Amino acid sequence: MRCGTNRHGTLRSRLVLPTILLLSAVLLLLPAAANAGGFRKLFKMSKSQELSIAQEMNTELAKDPGLVTKGKQYDEVQRIGQRLVKANALKQYDYKFFLTKDDEVNAFCTPGGYIYVTSGLLKYMAYDESMLAAVMAHELGHAKDRHVAKGYEKMLSGALGLGVLGIALGKQNQDITKALGTAGGVVMLKYNRDQEEWADRAGVELTYGAGYDAYGLLRSLQCLEALYGSSDNVTTWLSNHPATKDRITRVTAIARELCGKEQGYRSIPVPPKDNPLYKLYGASLKGTSPVVSGPADENESQGDAGSSEKYKKGNKQTSPVK
Repeated sequence: MRCGTNRHGTLRSRLVLPTILLLSAVLLLLPAAANAGGFRKLFKMSKSQELSIAQEMNTELAKDPGLVTKGKQYDEVQRIGQRLVKANALKQYDYKFFLTKDDEVNAFCTPGGYIYVTSGLLKYMAYDESMLAAVMAHELGHAKDRHVAKGYEKMLSGALGLGVLGIALGKQNQDITKALGTAGGVVMLKYNRDQEEWADRAGVELTYGAGYDAYGLLRSLQCLEALYGSSDNVTTWLSNHPATKDRITRVTAIARELCGKEQGYRSIPVPPKDNPLYKLYGASLKGTSPVVSGPADENESQGDAGSSEKYKKGNKQTSPVK
């Protein structure tokens, strides 16, 4: 879920160093890979390589814009993140959650299962925990199915064919840096439509599986639409993201499918008057905050557990990206 506008270039540049280091390692293995016919396996990132990139980017993000490491909001992000992971038995990575000192409304993940949300996102969504949990679950969906890592792998394999690996041809390092600054950056910023649709479904299912309102992601998308609009020319929503209205329709259907009820089956928090959702919900709601520490009652707990089991056993990645 991409919502910020000003840090795209910064994030792109942060990918250059770890990507070059990874490409350099690939170069050293090329002769052996060629002899063994193992080019495809060569570009498969190991978990240790993913973690190395994640740690490198985390170090850079700690410098700019900076990371919140204590306080109420930090604790909230940690609690929600761990609840999502434990309730849905997500074990592929040692998932970690971070809060950045960034006023932009944004959330993203990196290889290795690192999930980031911004202070700006909390400003608009923290009043409704199901909304915040749904955005984090959306990013967990990307992380769980290695969407960023797959983008790296695709870029690595394509780099050789396109001649981006100038080192092998004796070109200057600055040419490589320039090329990777573009190719690597796009990987970080763009998912294809199938991946976004998969992450939206995962966002609803993981949220519901952890005992939250199944319609949390719906409200988060409505909030973003109210903030930025739904037209494709809004830079906060890149060209390969489905239109916000389309996502709202799809997410509503997924939530209804999971819980078998319409929005409102759980009490909806009244938005603050300065929140963009106040015009949509504020005048008609008398609800209270959704469940914070656990399912609302025993029956709902059983339903959420069933959703979690369905996600773990029945849902497979349908994206054509390998």
